[in-house]
Amino acid sequence: MHYRRIAESIDIPVLIYNNPGRTGVNLETETVRRLAEIDNIVGIKDSSGDLTLTAQYIMECPREFAVLAGRDSLILATLLYGGKGAVAATANVAPKLIVGIYESFMRGDLEKARELQFKLLQLRLAFNLGTFPAVVKEAMTILKRPSGPARSPVSSLPEDKRQRLKSILKGIGLIED
Repeated sequence: MHYRRIAESIDIPVLIYNNPGRTGVNLETETVRRLAEIDNIVGIKDSSGDLTLTAQYIMECPREFAVLAGRDSLILATLLYGGKGAVAATANVAPKLIVGIYESFMRGDLEKARELQFKLLQLRLAFNLGTFPAVVKEAMTILKRPSGPARSPVSSLPEDKRQRLKSILKGIGLIED
């Protein structure tokens, strides 16, 4: 098995990435369960968007195996099922929101975790305003943490979408007037 050969040839922790939307391959629960038995395969980032599949990974794999949300909109749901956290694209722009969801959940404040998850959802939906790099870079610039322009072939956001992004960032409390 490909993953086994890789894991056995290195001495660092390995995180599996299930991203069927990009790879065309969805890792089956039984495959992930078998991979979880390999010592240095420590978890999986599941970007399938299929919460049933995420729950199956959690249910079938050892408790110490970290099942992480790969869809930012499913962080709280993954935690509720017993997942360990998330690898979130939105953390580039709003790390405190992701940490807030996790910390609120851990202290049992589900209402606060839910409120933050809904704010994060608005940010995640804003990523549809353009390509991922263009939106993240523009958001960082708006938040006064510039990372430079998007590189070719990616183009910057047009002004109308930039204003929409700024409005969303303001609406979820990341910028003030």
